[in-house]
Amino acid sequence: MTVTKQKVSDHLNLSCIQTDRFKTGVLTVTLTIPQTLHRSADSMLLSGILRRGTERYPTMAAINRRLDDLYASCVEIRTQRIGKNISLVFGAEMLDDRYAIDGTNITEGVIEVLSQMILHPRLPDGAFDPSLVAQEIRFTQDALRSEINNTKLYAAARLAELMHRDDPEYATVKQLQELLSHKDEHSLTAAYRDLLQNAVWQVFYVGTLSTDTIAEQIKKHFDFLPKTTPLPLLLPVAQESVGNCRASEQMPVAQGKLSLGFRTGVSAISNANEIYAAMMLNEIFGASPASKLFMNVREKMSLCYYCSSSYHRYSGIITLHSGIESKNRDIAEQAILAQMQEIRDGKISDAEFHAAKKSLENSYRQLYDNPFELQSFYGTRELFGLSETVEESCLALSRVTPEEIVSLANRVICDTVFFVEGIGGDTEDSDE
Repeated sequence: MTVTKQKVSDHLNLSCIQTDRFKTGVLTVTLTIPQTLHRSADSMLLSGILRRGTERYPTMAAINRRLDDLYASCVEIRTQRIGKNISLVFGAEMLDDRYAIDGTNITEGVIEVLSQMILHPRLPDGAFDPSLVAQEIRFTQDALRSEINNTKLYAAARLAELMHRDDPEYATVKQLQELLSHKDEHSLTAAYRDLLQNAVWQVFYVGTLSTDTIAEQIKKHFDFLPKTTPLPLLLPVAQESVGNCRASEQMPVAQGKLSLGFRTGVSAISNANEIYAAMMLNEIFGASPASKLFMNVREKMSLCYYCSSSYHRYSGIITLHSGIESKNRDIAEQAILAQMQEIRDGKISDAEFHAAKKSLENSYRQLYDNPFELQSFYGTRELFGLSETVEESCLALSRVTPEEIVSLANRVICDTVFFVEGIGGDTEDSDE
């Protein structure tokens, strides 16, 4: 599949993958801006308030009725962190136009709805409705408070906070709750205008329509696009260690949660060979059922209910999460670290190496089965001028050697450990 690009306006870029592989089309409009504490809180509120009504569709029900008329198209708004930047993503999935039995231009209709949500929200008296903003603040604070009820997600969030402890613009849950308590319709409206003017705009489409057709429809419905002055995005530089950090909390749950954070020194803009070596390292370490963590710590030693790792290419870190008996904390941590030491010592079997490579290759191939995954793969990379294709990624992966993995493993640092000590209660997470 080929990605074609077109500049719709001075600051609005369009990327398209024209394919008849799917019965549905996908279109995303992404606004990305450097992360700050306030923008983190504001983006959470905006993702809710912008779906509450527009000039043409004044209520959420009116928006949903219009989408139902467009063959039950779906639109969602979400936020995501990409390195030290934050994105507000408007994602739409709609039946491909060729299946419209009455000739409805489904894709253009969805683009019109998106333009309403992004550029023409309801602003009575020049600001968001204060009652709706108050509701969104309450909903968001409730959602943040509820995270502690899922100990698995809570441990992951706390580990991330600790690993970003040297970043003054990385908002913790407590900071977000405090910031939200001071928001109102005026501050949120100002944040909305800041996003429109200073974000990097991207549109990505996957479907049967041509790039020229999508470009024409975008120009037609996004004609109100304000004059923008995009702020330079912060490059995804690998985080460096700022010293060791160990923290723990007690909770009334049956299952303890042990989370470890590793710094690889390799991020998305690093040498390409190192990126794929980092991916292989993570796969061998704990990302698959054939990994050292799964086969040894979970299966052979029976120390964990679950134990897996993830490599975050835009921050250069590996996070590991496990569910354990609290009494086994020390022995489980030692066993986990021993698996990384095995890799450092070059103890990677042919079976482990080939299983890891096969698993990653399959992950790349599966991108072709999901238009959202294709959009995510290419769209995020384009933000930082990265242009490798799925095929080029597979080729680079095939060239990784065990020696490169061992060399990288010997530079990896584990400097953050977070532990939730279970002190009795019901196990809230299913075992994996």
